[in-house]
Amino acid sequence: MMSVMKVTVREFTRKFPNFRRAALAGKEVQVRDRAGNNFVFRATETKPISLAEAMGDMIGSVQSGQSKKTLVGYGRD
Repeated sequence: MMSVMKVTVREFTRKFPNFRRAALAGKEVQVRDRAGNNFVFRATETKPISLAEAMGDMIGSVQSGQSKKTLVGYGRD
């Protein structure tokens, strides 16, 4: 079960390195502001991006006039 820590925004900003370490250790930090809004701070796992995903992002970000599925005329004339 995940441990929960409840803090104020002021405390969170002052002691951020401590709460960052707690989040990396699997704890969840709930931050409450003056208006009563709750925010959740926790670490997430990062997964490596595959080459196919990276190429898809690059191809999709360039407007070449060609369909994404074909690279005819892409980058070379």
